[in-house]
Amino acid sequence: MKRWHFAVLVVLLLCLIPFVFALADTGTVTASSLNMRKAASTDSDVIKVLKEGTKVTINGTSGSWYKVTVNGKTGYVGKKYVSVSKGGNSSSSNNSSSKNSSSSSSNGTCKPGDTGEAVKKVQKKLKSLGYYDSSIDGDYGNGTKSAVKAFQKRNGLKETGEVNSATLKKLNSSDAKKASSSSSSSKSSGSSDGTCKPGDTGEAVKKVQKKLKSLGYYDSSIDGDYGNGTKSAVKAFQKRNGLKETGEVNSATLKKLNSSDAKKASSGSGKTERLDWFNGGKNIIPKGATFQVKDVRTGKVFTVKRWSGYNHIDAEPKTASDTKILKSIYGHWSWRRRPVLVKYNGHVYAGSMNGMPHGTSTISNNNFDGHFCIHFYKSKTHGSGKVDDMHQQCVREAMNASW
Repeated sequence: MKRWHFAVLVVLLLCLIPFVFALADTGTVTASSLNMRKAASTDSDVIKVLKEGTKVTINGTSGSWYKVTVNGKTGYVGKKYVSVSKGGNSSSSNNSSSKNSSSSSSNGTCKPGDTGEAVKKVQKKLKSLGYYDSSIDGDYGNGTKSAVKAFQKRNGLKETGEVNSATLKKLNSSDAKKASSSSSSSKSSGSSDGTCKPGDTGEAVKKVQKKLKSLGYYDSSIDGDYGNGTKSAVKAFQKRNGLKETGEVNSATLKKLNSSDAKKASSGSGKTERLDWFNGGKNIIPKGATFQVKDVRTGKVFTVKRWSGYNHIDAEPKTASDTKILKSIYGHWSWRRRPVLVKYNGHVYAGSMNGMPHGTSTISNNNFDGHFCIHFYKSKTHGSGKVDDMHQQCVREAMNASW
């Protein structure tokens, strides 16, 4: 009798399983190529690359990520690159909400870490009022937060650095106070004595960036935003000049930086270096850093920004002009590997690139729909997790070239 009951129970469960799975959310990949990662973070390993049109089963959410299963593998993908269906029925409302899941509210409020149109509108308004002088990129970083706090202070609001409903209302009002000449200079969160640290913005940071650039440590724009690129340059300067490598411009670093005997970046900039990716190399050019790429075979140079990447660098052309140069190297978009030199903070590294836009894009006005890949010595592809022989051949070719 017990065996009969057990058999009936098994049959019922087998019948229910398809019904349960039919209720699960499914999705379709809308990007030309989408990285599926082990965890809900762009720093996490890529376990599979999904092509446009791939069907995925959605198991849950984590912030701006979906936890999905496809072909027996489970991982995380960005919500805005997946069109969602409920129980097998397409839902355009879910699709639009996933695309707009830039973590900013639909009412225009936003906070540090958010991205998207709501942030862009805030940045444009802050810029028109004189509080914000960086690019309108829709990324609520330290520069935007600093500008918001300056606006809140000037307009008698609580200085949270977040655009809540009260701040948004004042920002869009006709009586919003513009930045005074004193408040614009006070946007710098660095000290009045010229010292500064990561996260600071303003004139003190600009002066440090200019000095680092003149000494060959810094290749990015003088934007007054103390990000990863500036921090990396400061650490390189400190190492070269026998200072403690903190990445912060303290009084000792500032004194050496402005002295007549400050050492310039080593002439390693004239020698092509091998960047061992998994032996400290992946931290040399930090995420968010801007650097130059030179195609070895044509000699053409363009500027890019590192978006992300764990096994190699995921990069985007900085401007539409840079995209034009990149496309002219190939003649058309291509996965073909090419040897390149990468110049960053006074150093030149041997690398290999492909020329195919795919996956995530963070720069909206560069005419490049996605990012492309740059490999170095012993770096790996995201899809296979293996060293790519063709990329390594190009890296070896680049080692014999010079800037």
